[in-house]
Amino acid sequence: MKLIDYLKTQFDHILVFDYEYQFTPGENPKPVSLTIKDLVTGEQVQQWLVNHAAKFPFPVARSLLVGHYVSAEASCYLNQESTMPKYWFCTFVQELKNYLGLKNHKFDLLSCCHRYNIETISWEIKDARRNTIMQNYPNYTEEEKAEILEYNLSDVEVNEKLFLAILEKAEKDKVDFKTYISQAIFHGRSKALEAKIERNGIPINPTLHNDLETYFPQLRKKEMEELNKKLGVELYVNYKKKQSAFEELLKLEDLYNVWPKTATGKCKSDDKSFYRFQDVNEKIKLIRNAAFIIDAKKLKGVCMGSDGRTRTALKLFGILTGRTNVSTSESPFGAPRRMRNLIGTDKDHYLIYCDWKSQEAVIQAQLSKDPNMLKAVASGDPYMYTAIKVKAAPPGAKKKTHKPIREIYKQSFLALAYLQTAMGLMAKIKKSASEAFYIHDQLEKTYKHYFNWIFGVIKESLLRGYFETKYGWRFHITSNEVVNKRTLANWPLQSHGSEILRMAIIDLDEAGFEISMPVHDAVL
Repeated sequence: MKLIDYLKTQFDHILVFDYEYQFTPGENPKPVSLTIKDLVTGEQVQQWLVNHAAKFPFPVARSLLVGHYVSAEASCYLNQESTMPKYWFCTFVQELKNYLGLKNHKFDLLSCCHRYNIETISWEIKDARRNTIMQNYPNYTEEEKAEILEYNLSDVEVNEKLFLAILEKAEKDKVDFKTYISQAIFHGRSKALEAKIERNGIPINPTLHNDLETYFPQLRKKEMEELNKKLGVELYVNYKKKQSAFEELLKLEDLYNVWPKTATGKCKSDDKSFYRFQDVNEKIKLIRNAAFIIDAKKLKGVCMGSDGRTRTALKLFGILTGRTNVSTSESPFGAPRRMRNLIGTDKDHYLIYCDWKSQEAVIQAQLSKDPNMLKAVASGDPYMYTAIKVKAAPPGAKKKTHKPIREIYKQSFLALAYLQTAMGLMAKIKKSASEAFYIHDQLEKTYKHYFNWIFGVIKESLLRGYFETKYGWRFHITSNEVVNKRTLANWPLQSHGSEILRMAIIDLDEAGFEISMPVHDAVL
């Protein structure tokens, strides 16, 4: 049996569909047209949706909805219907699972089609049609309307071919049909729910937001002055960062020798370097947080809609681990943590921020089955348990009684996830080289089963050409790609964390909660 025939036994309708829509940043999309083809019956339907209220023309309870980047389709679907279908197949996500990590692979609809030698319209025609849709809404001429409907139909026709090609590839890979489809629907449904979350938006305190916008120039100036005072050097002069002052500060903080350098020997000032060292040194954290304000010409961290909520693309599956990849300039959860103070709701609602306790440690323990690590997470505080286990803290020690030593072993434990060296650990925990090497050796011996497991996972994955979660998310790698070993070691943990988050948003939506944001290891 072919996979498409198997699907026809499971669903009454297999609907390949696509919306065209107009979009304004911060707002929900405005549907322009809809084209659907049912692969079970062969029926094809088109709807013109500008100034026309129309229901979705097929029943969805036992339908598989197929689209490319289904969060876009789901966002428009919610303009027609109030409840979200459960069964989604996203050709974009499936192609990521097929090729993510490999060089020279793109994942837009046309590029995915070209990978299978599927003939499409040209990039020039696609861009022209999108420009017409975006710029002329809602006043389209009859000629433009006909062109938009034709363009809409062409997307459905090529996505049908792409969908069938992806299924044929799965057959050649000898997948188990039931497992493959259940994983595809799990990932597709979470991608579709992204649209509902974006539609909800994040409520913002209007008074605080308006004040920040009004007084931003004064805030920016004050931020610069206070930062220079706290650092003890004139790092910023006229809103420009002085390289000489920055390197002087690094020397004063004993970070100059370990700070990343450019090819010419200058200390790097990119955000990645600051992010890497912000937990090592308080002044580095101050600079990174202040730079978000000082380096900006206007207030960032929000993209306000007319309903008083900020919204931007979540980009679920936007990075190698499958996590979200929200804009740093448009989301309070992409921006430095301080911008979350803008979040607020009215007196009739509550905002609940739920996160997992020691999620990474639990994932490490459950995947590796390291007996000591399992005991550590079962204790309720794996970091304090580790300190006690290696006799760095006395039996019965608690976070409130031994906070500094717990923090050292917390940072050291978490460093296991990406195979940080003893020298790297030295900077992170602010200890001498000998102390860092000693602690590093303690943890390697205590959790030796974990290290054997993670190196085994890396070797096995490199041999077969890809890493994979228990739910089918993949990251491909061959001899043509160069990847840091720490990335490889961290991938199984972070990617399973992203799978857990996807399960959570599906369960919360099923339970009727309004989700405003999925965040790494938490949900708002």
